[in-house]
Amino acid sequence: MSIIKLLSKKLEKTIFTTPSHNQKPVFSQNYESFYKNDYSEIEGFDNLSDPKSSILMAQGKISDILNTKQTYFITQGATTALLAAMKAIINPADKVLVARNCHKSVFNGLILTAGYIEWFMPDIDNEWGIYTTIDPKKLESTLKLNHYKVFIMTSPTYEGINSNIKKISEICKKYDTYLIVDEAHGILNNFSDELPESAINQGADISVNSLHKTAGALNQTAILNINRQIRNIDLSIFQKSINLFHTTSPSYPLLANIEACICYLNSKAGRDEINNLISEINKIKKELRRYGVEFMEFENPDITKLFIKKEGISGYDLSDSMYDEYNIEDELNNAIGCLYLCGIGTTKQKLEKLKNSLKKVRTNPSFEPIKTDFQPFPLVKLQPIETFNRNFMYVNKEDSLLKISNKMILPYPPGIGLLYPGEAIQKWHLDYLNNDVEVIV
Repeated sequence: MSIIKLLSKKLEKTIFTTPSHNQKPVFSQNYESFYKNDYSEIEGFDNLSDPKSSILMAQGKISDILNTKQTYFITQGATTALLAAMKAIINPADKVLVARNCHKSVFNGLILTAGYIEWFMPDIDNEWGIYTTIDPKKLESTLKLNHYKVFIMTSPTYEGINSNIKKISEICKKYDTYLIVDEAHGILNNFSDELPESAINQGADISVNSLHKTAGALNQTAILNINRQIRNIDLSIFQKSINLFHTTSPSYPLLANIEACICYLNSKAGRDEINNLISEINKIKKELRRYGVEFMEFENPDITKLFIKKEGISGYDLSDSMYDEYNIEDELNNAIGCLYLCGIGTTKQKLEKLKNSLKKVRTNPSFEPIKTDFQPFPLVKLQPIETFNRNFMYVNKEDSLLKISNKMILPYPPGIGLLYPGEAIQKWHLDYLNNDVEVIV
């Protein structure tokens, strides 16, 4: 089926995935305006690669709203923002500490920058089968042993778990380490007292936000934020880095969408919508708990992420049942539960459908909860830059143990690697590999 035909079909599913806008305009723009406003960088229009007028003013306005030294508009997703941030900071052979629950784009960024990776393992929650927070004490113990140019981490996680960025930023500054926070799922934190404080306001040197995930903007809209107190760096390096990765033909409708999105979130209507959403979520959580539905609870959570499990059913079966019987699609699932993302554009009616469907899902009283097993600490044999364009061969899975992987193995979403190129294949990995395994020679 062609893309045109695919998009012309009426979607019968209710989706709790990205993007959050629910396929309807949620602030000033509408889809019909896109062709009318789709210009190239003609005379009188600003240039995203070297903004001097309208784009510069718009970025300055958003920077003031978000309390940053500079905010850059990105029309190619948070991945491009992360790559640009890394290129601005990391030089070849700089040591970089990376939380293992980071998105795969961080690994790709280390190929592009030739930085040397070391992994930091976040805390885990076996009951839910997920990574949780970065432990500041463990981080400080690690930074004491070696000097790292940068520490890169994710907060909030896909499931809405926020680390103590304030404490982490203090530790990083103590050891002269830049802190980059992938805050792709956390843009709403800037606009409600019911949500955690933003990474920038907690002291992160750099943060990256996606606007389509929860803020109601269109796919590929994102921003790169620089802290007012960032040290020992010329701000112009960020624009140079963005220009390395960004198209020279940016979409003006997407640029306008970024500006309109942040301005709406900062308005009374936008802030009210976020707080009303949180209020409705709290209501359905209270009711669903009486039906054997359990919500992941954590200190300082992003409540717009609904990671749930139901007594008497696995997460995989719950996902299948909700999709097949009630036409509801989750963002991701694991053996324990399902993640339903909410945000700007998530209506009360949509939440009611989720609530009523979860009540009716059939369960098995004799169901035994599945125990989760987390990957071992990665054995890095080759640095990311050393793995690119390497010769490889195929071996049988049973012969691949302790050989060096040439492939990135990861579920998507969330895009967190189980195995990266350059890492030794351990026994735990074998269940996730095909019979023919690519190994570096």
